[in-house]
Amino acid sequence: MKLKKLAACALSLSLSLSALSAVPVFAAESDPEPFTIGFPWDTANTDPTWISIYNNVEAAVESAGGELVSVNTDNTADDLINKVSELISRGVDGILLMPAADSMLPSVDAMCADAGVYWGTMFRTISDESIRDAIYESEWFAGGCHEDDEACAANIVKSMSEMGVTDLGVINIAKGDTSSDLRDKGLAEGAEEAGVNVLNTTYDISVTTDMTKTIESYIAAYPEMNGILVLGTYCEAAIPTIEKALADHDKAGEVKVGRIDFESDLGTYLSEGTFHVSYGGQQQIDPLISAVILVNKVIGTPIVEDGPTIIETPYLELTDATEAEQFNEYFLGDEAVYTADEIKDTMIKFYNPDIDMDYMNELISTFSIADVVSRHGGGESAE
Repeated sequence: MKLKKLAACALSLSLSLSALSAVPVFAAESDPEPFTIGFPWDTANTDPTWISIYNNVEAAVESAGGELVSVNTDNTADDLINKVSELISRGVDGILLMPAADSMLPSVDAMCADAGVYWGTMFRTISDESIRDAIYESEWFAGGCHEDDEACAANIVKSMSEMGVTDLGVINIAKGDTSSDLRDKGLAEGAEEAGVNVLNTTYDISVTTDMTKTIESYIAAYPEMNGILVLGTYCEAAIPTIEKALADHDKAGEVKVGRIDFESDLGTYLSEGTFHVSYGGQQQIDPLISAVILVNKVIGTPIVEDGPTIIETPYLELTDATEAEQFNEYFLGDEAVYTADEIKDTMIKFYNPDIDMDYMNELISTFSIADVVSRHGGGESAE
């Protein structure tokens, strides 16, 4: 592993000298040194979204000739730290993870720094200013992607208000999770701006029986409820479970339903008029770009030379059944939203020295369901 780090340093020096002398940096037939990326993830989860996250990370790693080494985790802070330690002991060159909380990051950075292993994050920003400052100063933190969860939550509440929602029951992932807390904040902002009454928020539902009980309790306690918003959940089949509970109480279609994060059943309910709006798509582009950031760092061609590469990836709005079916086919299939060859040509700086932050932000700005369909299905992009 140390030899690989030395090779990466030598590669960076070669890049700098070549740029100064205006000599082409790499021969066409050259490739990076072999490398491995560790990925603690819930690999036992059979939900199509979770599988697609893995597939997109794998495509990014393989685009530069790397190997993905995964270990199963429940994504809690304690277990993630244990899995980071395990991956380090297995000699990986980089580690990509979805942090459960800011408080775990100094431990991750210390372990990686001691081992000489680069690391990056996906789906999360660092809210704690002191922790963020320290992590951004670390030479071993490559960076990562996040979404504007606060703005997303505010926007979806306002969208539901425009659909007539005045009284809203809410579901969210566990308190203390960075994304959950930001979505709560955006919920409050959007509700105040739109004049929506937030009746209740239930956290950390992980099984369908608890989801059913929560929706039924909302129906019983709040007869005025005309909207349900899932800000986030790790419960599989969340929307089908909610839809069944509403149907069982003759509320299907009467109560507007929205969620952050796309899932595979949305097209059916959009067609029936019982589901109304979702913001998502980040589940695929975020881990892919996060892995790209880490891969570029590991092979010695970081997107940002001085400090971490931090990229904000977009949420896409979904209100159309046709687009929902396209999402299922092109985002949740076996193929990543960018293939390994596409990633190699457009996102790996080793092969494309023109890549920088402006380039990456422009590339990401074109990402949409229509864009993926155009590239992989032969349709016309809506760009």
